[in-house]
Parts: sequence; structure tokens; C-alpha cells
Amino acid sequence: MAATATALGVTGLAGCTGGGGNGSGGSDGGSSLTPDVPSGTPETVETKYWREWETIDADEPPLDYSATAGAVLDPVPLEFSSEDDPWMREHALMVQRGLDALGIETQLNDRPLNQLYAQSWDTKGLEAIISMSTHGPDPQRGLDPNPLLMRRTETSLSNYDNYYHPDLQEVLTEQSRATDRTEREELVAEAQRIFSEDVGALITLFPDIITAVNTERWSGYVQTPGNGPTKDSFVWSEVNLQPQTDDRAYIKGVTTSMNSLNLPWAAGGAEAKRLTFIYDGLFDATPDLEVVPALATGGGFVDDTTVELTLREGVEWHDGEPFTAEDVKFTVELYKEHSSTSQTPFYEPVESVEVLGDHEVRFNLKGPDAAFMTQRVVRSVIIPKHKWEDVENPSQHNPESPVGTGPFTYENWEQGTRFEVSKNEDHWMFDDDWRADVLGDQATTGEGVERVIWINVGNIDSMIGSLQGGEIDAIGTTLSNSQADRAASTAGVEKMTSGNFAPLDTKLMFSCPLVRDKEFRVALAKSVDTEGFATDVLQDRATVPSGENPISDLTPWHTSDTTHYEFDIDGAKSNLERAGYTWDDDGNLRFPNGDAWAAFVERIQPGNMHQRRDELGQADFS
Repeated sequence: MAATATALGVTGLAGCTGGGGNGSGGSDGGSSLTPDVPSGTPETVETKYWREWETIDADEPPLDYSATAGAVLDPVPLEFSSEDDPWMREHALMVQRGLDALGIETQLNDRPLNQLYAQSWDTKGLEAIISMSTHGPDPQRGLDPNPLLMRRTETSLSNYDNYYHPDLQEVLTEQSRATDRTEREELVAEAQRIFSEDVGALITLFPDIITAVNTERWSGYVQTPGNGPTKDSFVWSEVNLQPQTDDRAYIKGVTTSMNSLNLPWAAGGAEAKRLTFIYDGLFDATPDLEVVPALATGGGFVDDTTVELTLREGVEWHDGEPFTAEDVKFTVELYKEHSSTSQTPFYEPVESVEVLGDHEVRFNLKGPDAAFMTQRVVRSVIIPKHKWEDVENPSQHNPESPVGTGPFTYENWEQGTRFEVSKNEDHWMFDDDWRADVLGDQATTGEGVERVIWINVGNIDSMIGSLQGGEIDAIGTTLSNSQADRAASTAGVEKMTSGNFAPLDTKLMFSCPLVRDKEFRVALAKSVDTEGFATDVLQDRATVPSGENPISDLTPWHTSDTTHYEFDIDGAKSNLERAGYTWDDDGNLRFPNGDAWAAFVERIQPGNMHQRRDELGQADFS
């Protein structure tokens, strides 16, 4: 994998091994110590799989990094994408400054966002020791804690960081089956406490969603948490907007492009969001993060493992064929047989689906599933049996013209340039009374949009210019505060801000021996000045969590009773010193040596990696 990464322009990964036993390490020629290795202790520990992963089909992780007794740490690969958020580079530099203050050199890698999804987030593991991105504001992530917590369990295909904590695994498994709400809330709170105290990742921010829109040509933008009025995880603005001119084509400027028209097997990224405008799920999520009917109009649990749903009648696929329960049954069975990547959260707990009538279905679950009527049914995407039943290889299928039941129908796609859909006049979301019930005071009345067009503008500055010049109606991504102010300096353009339930998740690769040392993780957490970043860079347009907690206080599942490692560089260095790390004369951090090296090796073993030095009865090596 290192060679592949280098071929993709990721410099420095192939040679990113530890100091070895040659007395030298670090890219600047830092001074390593002669290895002093107690009997029975290995001199070098490689990055490797420390347990058997059922979800991983690989011999070794896609990262080459070693720890060697007394050696100066080699540069730590740190990856991000400037396309993710306008300030993401500054965030990466903040983490880099923290590591630098500890004496650790880094290699920054700014990757295209689609590469970060498709290349780095392979289930084999991350290609960098530290990889940061803001989670997409998928409605399911605001409705239920599972999408952000269960990804850190051993059976999750989204466990890119190879993280495993037996206590967390037990608590999360138990909460996922708890049908009593109070019991589940207590278990979810305990999971947050375990993950935060362990520094399972750096959960630095819940950044506000800031953007700019044309309010002279359009009214009815819907503010939704995590999505704002213009991003693609919710469709409420597009079905609610009313033109103020004769032009009913609503144009959004974006910086990321779609890679295919195959939503069920999308590898994240733009297509996983924009193609949902064409399809429907069984249920939807409102801007208030409540579940509302979509293709299913009612139903629920019959018992702990059985769900029966009533489907909406009179719905047609965009080609005129009727939607029935057979489509739901076929969809789930196809996803299960061919392992749909984007739909795993929906179908994974389903044992089988029964058709009870043209508009009635029964889901037989493998076991009790607390999130089925929240996360899973909202995440669902139902596809037409008559269009997919003869497709031999669904994962490689790229429909020429995707057919769904959604509020918009496919028109055309020019890869890297333009994506266009048109209004499905018969869809319930365009019923003014229906929207009034769901959107409340934000609902409008009128003829609405005729077309929605995504234009790839290239970069933020060009996008702001296009908005000010009238070539686009809205910016479909997040802006910095100053960028939004600049855009709104033009008459008819308005800055809009929304809260966010989707965190910035700075993931750590737990196959790497350095990351496995909890003393290092705690020091890392103490080295990152997130409060200062939120104030100085984001101008307080973000929520800093108390601890490394991925669950937002915008949701009812949040607990503030979590361990928070305050920004404290001296304290971080003191932690490392007591754990046996040392520094050379140039301030480069060295791995422990001698008895301290044996203690390091003990701390990173599978049964110990969630314990501090004192919990293991280890000496103070300072």
C-alpha cells in the first residue's frame, strides 16, 4: 500500500518506518540512543493487526511505521482534505503544532476529498497515523447514536482506525439491543465516557455550518442542523424554495464531483448525498431531527425482532411503474447478496423480508435492534426491482439514467462538471400542506423549483465570485466566517449559519504501536488547542465538546459527563516523560529505552492498550 500511496502523490509514506536498530531516526537526523532491550522484549514493534478482524481481508495494514527502543520518532503522517472545510488546513496545522511541541515531526498530506474517502478509508485501515475529516451530516447521525459510536466496534465496516475496546464493545452491543429508552440512554452515556477517557480519537469540534445564498431570486431556504440550507444531506430547501423571478432553475455551486450514478454501492462522497434527491427511503428526518413518513407511512415493532410497515400507496417510479412491497423485499435481498457499501446500516440487522400485501412488508431481524426505526429506516434507499433484477454485477453497475421515486428525477450528469435533476410534480414533498406539517414556520407555498443543478466551480473564491455575479444561486458547501461575510457584501446575497451534530473526527490508526500507547494518546489530546482554534480561526462558530465525545449536545443522547484532557503542553510532556519517553538535544522525541521500553511494549499489548502506566503498576521513568 505504501507504493500505491506514493504513486498517488502521497510522499513520504513508503519510507516511514521507525528508527530500527541503527542508532539513527527522524528525518532531520535526530539523535537516537543505542537500543537497550531487556531480555524477552522485541527491539522493534511494527504496525500490524493486533487481533483477527472478520471485516478485513488483508495480511497487513496499509501503513508502514515502527517503534524501536531509544529511536527518535520518524515523522508522523497526518492527512486531511482542504476540500472538506475551508479551514481544514488550519486545523491540520493546529494538530501539527501540538505534535511539534511534543518533539514529533509530521508529514502533512492534503488529499482530494474523494481520494480520502475511496483510498484512505479502506476497511483495511487508514494510510496515515492521523486522518481528519468532518463527518457528513447524514440525518441518521442526528437521530441515533449508533452511526457515530458503532463504527468503533469490531464488526463495523467503518472501523477504519482498527479500534477495539472490549468494555466499549460490550456496552455498545448491549445498547444496540436495548428497546427500553431509559436503559439505552444510560448505556449510550457510558459508551461516551469510555471512548472519551480512552482518547479513541480526537473529537475536536462541531463546526457551525456557514454558507451564503441568493435571497433576491429565492425564498424558503430551510435551516437544518449539520446541513445548513444548501448542503446535500437534506432535501428540505430544494422542495421548499420559491422563485422570486421567472427562472425556476436553482443552481448550486460545489467543489466536489460525483464518481458514479450507483448510489447503493457509492464509496461515500458527493454521489452518496446528491443521488438521494432521486430516491426515497422508508422514512425521513425533519429539520428538528424527528422521524417522518416517506415510502412507509406507518408501522413499527410487533415484537423485539419483527417490524411491520405500511407502505405509501399511489407511488410510481420515475418511469411510471408502480412502487410495491416487492421492491422493498428485492432491495434488501440485493443489498445483502451483493454487500451494498452505502446501505450496510439499513440491511445489516435484517434476516429476511416478507411481503404481506402490495403495500405491507415485514422485516424479520437477526436480533433486537434499538436503532431500526430511527437510523436504519431513515438511512434506507429503495431501488426498483424492474430496473435492477437483471443486473449481473450491481457493485460495478453505473445506471445510464437512475430511476427512483424521489422528489427529483434524473436529467443528466457531466462528470466533474454538472449534475441536473428536475422536479417530480407528484411527490408528496411538493404538497404545500404536507410541508407545512413537517417544516412548520419554515414552510412556503407556491410552484417551487423546476430544476436543481449542481455546477462544479472549482474553488471557494471562484464560487463566491459566481454567487456575487449571479451565475449560481447558492454555495453548496461550508464557508469560513470571513468568506461568508465577503460573499454577503453583495446586495441580494445573505450569509446563513446553522448548528451542527456532525463532529470533526481526527482518527488515529490503532494498528500503529505509537497510537496504541495510551500515554501518547493522552499527551496528544493535551497538545491540541481546540478552544484557541475555535476562537481564533473559527471566530467562535463552533462547539468544542467536553472530551473526545462524538455525540453532539444537539441530540438527546449527549452526556457532558466525560473526561476532558485540557490543553496543557507541559502536562503532556510530563506524561510522556513519566512513561519513559526522552528527547535528544534538538528536542526530538525518542521512544523509551531500557526498562521503560519494556513498559512501553507492555502498554501496547491487546489487553493493556486502554490502561495508563499507573494502572498497570509501572514505574515512573522521569
